[in-house]
Order: sequence, then C-alpha cells, then structure tokens
Amino acid sequence: MQPKSYTATLLLSFFLGGLGIHRFYTGYIGLGILQLLTLGGCGLWSLIDFICICFNNYKTADGQPLAEYNKILGMSMFGIWIAMFLIGVVCNSAVIITALRG
Repeated sequence: MQPKSYTATLLLSFFLGGLGIHRFYTGYIGLGILQLLTLGGCGLWSLIDFICICFNNYKTADGQPLAEYNKILGMSMFGIWIAMFLIGVVCNSAVIITALRG
C-alpha cells in the first residue's frame, strides 16, 4: 500500500471527520462505514481521531505512519479547532442567557 499523506488525512478529518472519510482514505473501510453510520460516534470518535492525527499518533490500516508529517500544520489545525469550539461555547451561552432574560 502506498504511504498516505498526513496533510490529506488531516484535512479530511477536519472537514469530513463526522462521516469517517479519513478512515476510508487510510484503509479502515469497516471502521469508516461504522463512523459514517454513527456520524463519527456522535462527534466524539471523530474528535479523538482528529486529535490523534494532529499530533501524529495515527497509523494507516497496514500500520504505516502517515507520510510527510507537518507539526506546524497539525498544531495550527488543532488551534483552529479549539478557537471554533470556544466561539461556539460563547455564542451558545449568549443565546441561552438572552432567552432566559426574556
């Protein structure tokens, strides 16, 4: 099996992780189908995969590490995810507070 690109796997996980597309790309067909049917394990499974890929702790189905690891890209994408998460928490909190005040 040809080595799988770190960058491609990371981007697939970030944008389509809930559908398990990165699993299909790295050769985990069965797990990809399962992730597709559960929408990434309700998001938790896809989040764990994304974090593992960001920190280069993810291997292909045949046990090979992902090719061309880019630490700066991984840390940047993880930082973007954290920022998006925090913005979502703040926005949702504002909506809830506004709704409670009536």
